[in-house]
Amino acid sequence: MKKEMLVLVILLSLSFVQRNVDIEDRNYAMLLGVDETKEKEWKVTYSFADLSKVAQTKGKGAESMSLSISGNTMKEIQTQYTSFQDKVLEYGHVKALIIGREIREDEQQYRKLIEELKKQNEYSRNILVFCAKEEASSIIQLDEKTNGLLADYLKRLEERHIPTKTVTLKTMLKGYFEGENVKVPLLQVYKECPQFIGYETLPSQKQINQKS
Repeated sequence: MKKEMLVLVILLSLSFVQRNVDIEDRNYAMLLGVDETKEKEWKVTYSFADLSKVAQTKGKGAESMSLSISGNTMKEIQTQYTSFQDKVLEYGHVKALIIGREIREDEQQYRKLIEELKKQNEYSRNILVFCAKEEASSIIQLDEKTNGLLADYLKRLEERHIPTKTVTLKTMLKGYFEGENVKVPLLQVYKECPQFIGYETLPSQKQINQKS
């Protein structure tokens, strides 16, 4: 029910601000996961609500779907998405970013990811940030199985374990460029649900430069 209510709110808000745009020609990402492939490319996994089905069924057909695409930059990945989905991918409603282990451990790729996230204003600075013990895609794909919206589940989980400070994209970027330690909730898949297992300290620009 929460999932259906959320997508209906999105539909109503978009009807006011995007009257000249067909909603069915756009997909609105709710979750975003970034991994690194063996070929040293990025694998970005999206979870989004299929708003076309919601519109057709008057809110009773709300579904979450996940999709992974590989490429060298977010722009390249988005171009690939548009080419075979024939829809524009929007990031304005993304609730959480999950970073996989491989890309965190690859200093060059992690630096590249941070710099791209910084320059792209379409990513809200209030997006929650998590780390995956292994692949971020394994967490994102749980949205199809979770009872209710996975983004809401992650928000509640984060509130239980980090009562003093919410870790957002803004916090992550600030820590990276100002040399501050940012501890991010670490997740793994357990019984088809994301499980909190501790914290991961993200590398800063200063730390990476010292190793170079």
